[in-house]
Amino acid sequence: MALVGVLLVALAVGLLLYMMLVAFSRPDNFPPGPPPMPIWGNYVQMLLVNYKHPYKVLDLMTRFYKSKVIGFFLGESPTIVACDYQSVKEALNNPHLQGRPVNIALKHRMFNKELGIFFTEGPHWLEQKRFSLRNMRDFGFGRRSERLEAEIAAELQDLVELIRGGREDQVVVRPSSGARSVLLPDVLLPVFVNALLSVYTGARLPRSADATVRHLGHAAMQFQRSSDATGGFLTLHPWLAWLAPRLSGYKDNIQGSEKMRLFLEQHIEEHKQTYSDDYMRDFIDSYLREIRERMKTGEPTMFTSEQLSLILLDFFFPTASSLPATLTWALLFTSHHLGVQKKVQDELDAVVGRGRLPTLDDRPNLPYTEATLREAMRIRTLTPLSVFHKATEDTTLQGYSVPRGAIVITCLYSMHMDGDLWGDPNTFRPERFLDTDGKIIKKDFTLPFGAGKRLCAGETFSKQNLFLTFSTLLQNFSIKSDGVPPADSSIPGVIETAPTFWAQFVPR
Repeated sequence: MALVGVLLVALAVGLLLYMMLVAFSRPDNFPPGPPPMPIWGNYVQMLLVNYKHPYKVLDLMTRFYKSKVIGFFLGESPTIVACDYQSVKEALNNPHLQGRPVNIALKHRMFNKELGIFFTEGPHWLEQKRFSLRNMRDFGFGRRSERLEAEIAAELQDLVELIRGGREDQVVVRPSSGARSVLLPDVLLPVFVNALLSVYTGARLPRSADATVRHLGHAAMQFQRSSDATGGFLTLHPWLAWLAPRLSGYKDNIQGSEKMRLFLEQHIEEHKQTYSDDYMRDFIDSYLREIRERMKTGEPTMFTSEQLSLILLDFFFPTASSLPATLTWALLFTSHHLGVQKKVQDELDAVVGRGRLPTLDDRPNLPYTEATLREAMRIRTLTPLSVFHKATEDTTLQGYSVPRGAIVITCLYSMHMDGDLWGDPNTFRPERFLDTDGKIIKKDFTLPFGAGKRLCAGETFSKQNLFLTFSTLLQNFSIKSDGVPPADSSIPGVIETAPTFWAQFVPR
């Protein structure tokens, strides 16, 4: 018995020494932050402080440690967090911080290959991104396009008629006393999905396919809500994918991706059957042509049908989830701030009137409308932790050492809610984006789409479609706050989304 007691004491002392060693084993010149614990680093500590919103814990650390750059550990991985405009911009523009850490779910999503552009890195990522953007622009993505803008206008006209009662769809729009009950964000899905499909396939889905569009939007949201940006315990313990597939988020991640990918692969196969070198109908045709040209050389190539399906998926899932979610937040905030809503509508009445829909030509003349969208994206940062970066080489950030392989987080929430930068960050005030003449200020300190080489590839496309849809809805309807959830309600995930709700749209 005495020997057992001695062994237990020795074990306890050894464990204590190990924990002390881990706690004080921070890399040289590492940013201030909490001492790590064995196995999980600081991840469990973060969850204990705020399980739903771990990004708020990082924001608290900036005040506790009196530093806008902090360091902690996700498991054994040293992790550095940039929390103000200067450090975020430096991180996003550092060429050695453009890597991507991925967990087992993301690897399986890519068939354990370097596929797509969202979660890959290196020369193949850059080649695929450049090719995709260059060729998608030919069909209106990220540039002015008469054809695509006409398609979007038709989609928006159909949305207005649907809400006014021109056609019935009890799933997303229902009659209400003096108003129309509109399901957000579901009613918005066809506008954004069909805008992208016009680039991919050269055509929108018919109205009879709205159920398919909603299915795809729900799949995109399932993927986005499968975990927070850290990847959760699945990042630290890959075996949870088999032991607890639902609880770890693995199943939702894979299922959401697969639903979208199978839909997109159907279009790829249809294009293969009708492909002709004589006429490029859309982006899928352009990519199929590149596959054929590369195959003629006999050299190994990264241009494959699998690669195409993942590229389509990487543009599709944010279009079907992030854009409807962003616009839902903008509508939610304007419903709670009727003075802002009226100013937007007065500006639209003065510039556009009621006889036609707003166009991109009107955008420079609608600064308050533009400022309201910017303010919505600031005060409700859709991606509070953006997408994680990884150091591909030893480098520095704001004078601190960043070892190769370290995770780097740009905490956009902290930056967008920085009192030193904004003064009154908790106030919804679009005027902060206007100069004394009422024009949009040129310097924008918000970064909802990131910056640098990892800048969201769909930034221009997203901003154009958000503006057109937001301005069209407020031109035609007033949104009541009755039944609208409070502005601080949210469902956590990779993106912060409002719960699905019925909003009251009053025709103007």
